Amino acid sequence: MRQKFAAYDAQRIITGFYDSIDSPVPDGMQAVAITDEQHALLLAGQSDGKRMTLDDRGVPCLLDPLPRTRAQLADAKRTTRDIALHATDWLVARHQDEKLIGDGTTLTADQLVALLKYRQALRDLSGAAGWPNIDLPAVPDFVPTGA
Repeated sequence: MRQKFAAYDAQRIITGFYDSIDSPVPDGMQAVAITDEQHALLLAGQSDGKRMTLDDRGVPCLLDPLPRTRAQLADAKRTTRDIALHATDWLVARHQDEKLIGDGTTLTADQLVALLKYRQALRDLSGAAGWPNIDLPAVPDFVPTGA
């Protein structure tokens, strides 16, 4: 009969799954026998963002994710900021192209100033008080948004 196993590390964090037929537990690896139902529940919980671990009795369980560190929050905020900058790159490029062609521009002078100030505010975010727990500046109302 096939038996499933949950391998775990020194901190009792589940690191992988094995079974007695197709993928036996490697020598020297710590593992605990689990049922098919436990295996399915652990995988479902992990896909929902839970951490797989063993409790004090050695029974597999799911825990909420650890809170993100300040560095992780800052990385996420930088990514969001970079996406916002990238989303307006084309407006700046179009304006520059239109100026070079000389047939007028789609953006008014005031809109261009507002766009450039918005983009600068995005770049300045990481130096703002409260970083990374701050909101991005509001997108100018003339900038197209959505899919």
